[in-house]
Amino acid sequence: SSPEVKGYWAGLDASAQTSSHELTIPNDLIGCIIGRQGAKINEIRQMSGAQIKIANPVEGSTDRQVTITGSAASISLAQYLINVRLSSETGGMG
Repeated sequence: SSPEVKGYWAGLDASAQTSSHELTIPNDLIGCIIGRQGAKINEIRQMSGAQIKIANPVEGSTDRQVTITGSAASISLAQYLINVRLSSETGGMG
C-alpha cells in the first residue's frame, strides 16, 4: 500500500485535526458526483461532514481535481461516498 494512505489512516486518531485529500475524477463522471444543481455533492458534504471543492475544468485535461478537507474520518467517508457514486455510475467493479 502507498505510504500516503498509511499516513492518512494514522491520522484517524487525531480526529480534531483537519487535513485535505485530493482525488482526480474523469470529466465524464464528475456529473454523477455533483448531481443536478449540486444536489449529490451537497448530500455527500452533509453526510461526511467534509468540505469538498471541485476545481474548474482545465483546458485540455480530461480530469477534474476534487479536494476533500476535514477530519480524517470525514475525508474517508466522503471518499467512500464518492466511490459509491462512481461505481454505481460505471456499473460495478469496472
